[in-house]
Amino acid sequence: MRKGADSKPRGAVGRDLVRVDGVAKATGTAKYPQDLPLPKDCLHLATVRAPLARARIRAVGVAKALAAPGVVRVLTAADVGGTNRFGLVEADQPVLADGVVRGASDVVALVVAESERAAREGARRVVLDLKKEAPLTDPERACEADAPLVHPERRLSGRHRNILAEREIRRGDTARALSRAAVVVSSEYRTGFVEHAFLAPEAGLAERDGEGRLTLYVATQWPEQDLRQAAVALGEPLESLRIVQQTIGGAFGGREDISLQIFLLLAASETGRPVRMVWDRKESIRGHGKRHPFRIRHRLAADSKGRFTAAEIDVLVDAGCYASTSAAVLDNALSQGCGPYVVPALLVSGRTVYTNNPYTCAFRGFGVNQMAFAMEQQVNKVAAELSLDPAVVRRRNFVEPGDRLATGTKVFACEGLPKTLRAAETRARRRKLPAARSDWVYGRGLASASKNVGYGFGLADNATAEVTVTRDGAVVRIGAAEVGQGVETALAQIAAETLAIAPARVRILWQDTSTSPEAGSSSASRQTFMSGNAVLRVCKLARRAVEKKGGIAKLPKGGLSRRFTFHAPRTRPIVARGATQHAYAYAWSTSVADVRVEVATGRVEVERIVTALDAGRVVNPRLLEGQVEGGAVMGQGYALQEQCIVRDGMPVSLGFESCGVPTAVDAAPDIETVVLESAEPLGPFGARGIGEITMIPVVPAITAAIHAATGAWVDEIPATPARVLAALAKLRKSSSAPARRRLRRRH
Repeated sequence: MRKGADSKPRGAVGRDLVRVDGVAKATGTAKYPQDLPLPKDCLHLATVRAPLARARIRAVGVAKALAAPGVVRVLTAADVGGTNRFGLVEADQPVLADGVVRGASDVVALVVAESERAAREGARRVVLDLKKEAPLTDPERACEADAPLVHPERRLSGRHRNILAEREIRRGDTARALSRAAVVVSSEYRTGFVEHAFLAPEAGLAERDGEGRLTLYVATQWPEQDLRQAAVALGEPLESLRIVQQTIGGAFGGREDISLQIFLLLAASETGRPVRMVWDRKESIRGHGKRHPFRIRHRLAADSKGRFTAAEIDVLVDAGCYASTSAAVLDNALSQGCGPYVVPALLVSGRTVYTNNPYTCAFRGFGVNQMAFAMEQQVNKVAAELSLDPAVVRRRNFVEPGDRLATGTKVFACEGLPKTLRAAETRARRRKLPAARSDWVYGRGLASASKNVGYGFGLADNATAEVTVTRDGAVVRIGAAEVGQGVETALAQIAAETLAIAPARVRILWQDTSTSPEAGSSSASRQTFMSGNAVLRVCKLARRAVEKKGGIAKLPKGGLSRRFTFHAPRTRPIVARGATQHAYAYAWSTSVADVRVEVATGRVEVERIVTALDAGRVVNPRLLEGQVEGGAVMGQGYALQEQCIVRDGMPVSLGFESCGVPTAVDAAPDIETVVLESAEPLGPFGARGIGEITMIPVVPAITAAIHAATGAWVDEIPATPARVLAALAKLRKSSSAPARRRLRRRH
């Protein structure tokens, strides 16, 4: 953008404005929690973790640690004044483990010292007397009658005390529809643990501010919820706690749960001095949650023309050692179990179960990624069985305005869905696939997807904004965490458009919970929709008030202020029978992937990804393109190489390389974005959230391309070379035709 291009109020929404935080991040001047200057008398904090995923704590020996030079305190569960429990949905996680170790993330003690080195040395000297117990790591085993209990104190909520949540949705007569179908495809799909891999590890500082409040300087997706949990866990009045957000170095859902926040508040409260903590990458990977592993058993039925008639889906989800958002992930997954399609008869059931594996939590897509992988594979298999074009099968089954998705939600603003398919196909056809050569074969795959916007399922979903308009411009206060998605910039553009002023004259303040009202979590693709609506409405109120006073020039010196809370349209929880409205808005997308496969090794390389999405009204095209490209690379990683290896409940992949995080070298060299703009009726200026949908169809498009190249279906991701080779071997064994004949180039 040309210098000074945003100095005139010529319409802010829809323009390629430079990110508000872009220059600071690009030049290295942005301040992350690690960069905070140390206050006078600042102490340092280190954790003591058990080397086991399941154990009884017989004793915690602190004498040697206290004797270490520089060590001030060693804190254990006995020092926690409140419930010593926290959790985003269910408070089942101890601040400090009290008698039991349930998983790798558990912290048994905290060492407070005069320096970081002294704190780490003190932590090394803490002696843990543990009784080792065999960890429960298999979700299937967790549901057996004689399985050991991860949370024996927990009230029974399903058929087994290890079952965190259990759901079922029934619509229509599936048995009859399956019996009459022209084709029924039955498959089992599996996905694994994945690390969030945000760039900035967890870090923070806590101290008393000038008003006596315990103030926490951290990076988090939902600061108010962090404080609510901390207040109960520590026994502190909520009004005595405050968060001041620092620059957030990525999140993807991994900062929605508490990590080190309560540790810092506890240590600052107990010592009366400022306390700092910084995790290294190994502790970060061990200390926060992972993407949920799924086992999906899927039956999809269709008539001879490829129209779906029934689906039976059974889902088993590994929640790991604590609840986090696993029950909500299950709801979201089941509600979108059949993707953007109409399926008249459906039986979808699922369980999410406790194990001693790392706890699993929110991650970009929130359970829809796993279900979309399975459903899109099934769609492609139905097409193959009926010798139909996969795109034709999709068109015949797409939901239309006024239809209900398979699980019951009625949708209206979905006219962009078939357009994404047409646009992605049209763009992909501009380039032909190469002919097979040497040991490399080529394939092109297609997949479509939907993703709900916002919390849904009956949860209250609100965002509050305040605006002060003066002769100099406008200041908007709203606690929408800028995690890298660009919401600070998008909200500034929405405010500028509404107030008819230049974007350069709008300032968004989101960092301080004591001055910026709550906007909810920066998750669920909701901030542009929710906070965007709050900013739009409050700025409309302010603009009317300004006009009544005769214009900005007539405002008093302090300007005028307005406040507005936007409430999302009402949704309802899942019910076993009947149809309920699970979500208030959806995003739609189609991806095409071109891959090449080395038959001798099973190696897959992605050469091109085309993604077409219906973004509603685009607030900032440059930000949207960045989201699409980032989603494409993340989807490629999930499809082919990312996996956090866990053994005996302990993560052994403790770095980006061992977690398989894709680099610039791995990323597809050609990522193309096709943007469609069908206005979202409920969105600000017609916008909708697209942060998650950009990743979801990429994964099944890649596995479809592998099949197109080789004839083999890979039903477990990541599609590592070993799994591709196994799929090829299975294909050769089951086929009477020579394997080499099946390994032909497919379009």
